[in-house]
Amino acid sequence: MSQTYYDILGVYEKASDAEIKKAFRVLAKKYHPDRNKGNTGAENRFKSISEAYETLSDKSKRQAYDNQLRYGAFASQGNGGMHGNAQYGGQGSPFGSASFDFSEIFGHGGGRGGRQTYSGGDVSLEELMAQFFGGGQSAGGFSRQRSAGRSLKGADLRATVRISFKEMAFGTKKTLKLRQTNRKVTATIPPGVRDGQQLRLIGEGMPPSRSNGPFAQTGKNGDLIITVRVMKDQNFRRSGNDIITDVTISFKEAILGTKVQVKTLTKTIMLSIPAGTQPGAKLRLKGQGLAVNGKQGDQFVVVHVSIPKEINTKQRKLLEEWEEN
Repeated sequence: MSQTYYDILGVYEKASDAEIKKAFRVLAKKYHPDRNKGNTGAENRFKSISEAYETLSDKSKRQAYDNQLRYGAFASQGNGGMHGNAQYGGQGSPFGSASFDFSEIFGHGGGRGGRQTYSGGDVSLEELMAQFFGGGQSAGGFSRQRSAGRSLKGADLRATVRISFKEMAFGTKKTLKLRQTNRKVTATIPPGVRDGQQLRLIGEGMPPSRSNGPFAQTGKNGDLIITVRVMKDQNFRRSGNDIITDVTISFKEAILGTKVQVKTLTKTIMLSIPAGTQPGAKLRLKGQGLAVNGKQGDQFVVVHVSIPKEINTKQRKLLEEWEEN
């Protein structure tokens, strides 16, 4: 069974005028002879595409063609319209019509402003191709075609993953089940990711919508955008590539000095608190912070001093007798 004009343009028989025009734009750009020099197959495909569009873009020709599809072989209706008769730049082709309005395909105001028609010698082929393929076009020219092409991409999906502080520090992998696509996706979370940072997984979103017709087969999937939330940790908090830990010692320990256990990201160490340490002092553990993009942070231990709310008689007497040097 031979292809119908709808098959050639890749649209459904009930496709709207806008869908037919959009299909022609995409295919004409892809198979135009100027882009496929020496490719006979592409040139023949372009002729078929042009012929199909000339018929389906004209309401009366399309109606006659639809009737003939239902009731018999399609006969010629006026100029062109016969399978196989379209010639590039000749009769039966959009480019060979007596006065074909290119703004109908490429948009209004392409190139030099206003509506432009091609009637044999009015506009050169080079000028037309400059409008069709050239850079720096107005919104009615090639940029509109590019916008149409982008519409074939599927929708992006969004998800949120929650990770622990240590998973943030060393990186991790999380598997998500996407109910919209009924698929499982594994996301690699890099070390040092920030709370609220978004990661984009290319092609893991929705496939192109069926409403785009057969052209959806050539479109790309959307992306999966993941927002990372880092949960609070009872031992650590972050400051750039550094991490901060709090320890609390007694008033006596602050005066006399002491040793305390401190957790790092990888182990527990004994940290010496020197005598006379002031409340809020920061002790540095070099190289115990986050390693992000080749930069190694430190860990800072913030010392808090607990002041007793009540003291006994002996303690009071000692303090009263204590004289600062």
